[in-house]
Amino acid sequence: MIHVVATVLVKPGRMAEALAIYRPFAREVEAEQGCLQYRPTVDVDLGLPTQRLDPNRITVTERWESIENFRAHLVAPHVVAWREAIRDCLDGITVTVTRDAG
Repeated sequence: MIHVVATVLVKPGRMAEALAIYRPFAREVEAEQGCLQYRPTVDVDLGLPTQRLDPNRITVTERWESIENFRAHLVAPHVVAWREAIRDCLDGITVTVTRDAG
């Protein structure tokens, strides 16, 4: 199993639009072979001194059965369409892929 954390930076004033694009897309991704979890999330302010809040950030947490499943996801037609649909809302995306340390 692999874990993916995508940090999506949204242009100021475009968060509602970006989230509207994510909602149906997330359902499509979760239906993909090997997808165990796909969740777009936004920051919650708990007042913790270590928190770095950003109202223009979407953090997507993902779990995949295998690297091969994730690679197939990256080229799926609905992913290509999503990239085009959301492109104008974004300032950037970074992706971290990890596996269990044990």
